[in-house]
Amino acid sequence: MTAGELLVRATAWLAFAAYMSGTAAGLRHPAGRAFRLLWLAGAGLLLVHLLAAFHFKHEWSHAAAYADTARQTREATGLDWGGGVYLNYLLVLVWLADALGRLRTNPVAPSHALRRALTGFYAFMWFNAAVVFVRGPMRWVGVAAFGLIAVLAWRKFRPAPGAPDSDPAR
Repeated sequence: MTAGELLVRATAWLAFAAYMSGTAAGLRHPAGRAFRLLWLAGAGLLLVHLLAAFHFKHEWSHAAAYADTARQTREATGLDWGGGVYLNYLLVLVWLADALGRLRTNPVAPSHALRRALTGFYAFMWFNAAVVFVRGPMRWVGVAAFGLIAVLAWRKFRPAPGAPDSDPAR
């Protein structure tokens, strides 16, 4: 493996680790410093990953990136489509804007609907990146990370004992 290939892989997995760590921190303290720093680090690492992939794998060719995305999508799902590369561009832009916006002294809180949409978009993209498009043992790292986040989210959002939604007779 060349140094360029190592940089592409390492920045992808470090960005994923920051996403998962940031998500876990955000479940505990959504406006906390740890969450905001992890969120920014993850977005920055994903940008470095994108730039490294374009430099080392695609020789700065969008057509090559599109073709490679189509090949990977075909191998993973049977669908011959390279449009996922545009979703990756969107992820980098949205995540960076989100992370930078959270660094403001008085950040404007997004609406509940927008926050849910962003959370779903991030989860969809990262699940595909870390589970669907990964082979071998690293796929299980992605599965375990998503499982852990699911448990943490369930623990945070489950109804309190005795609350109307927790009535076992329902």
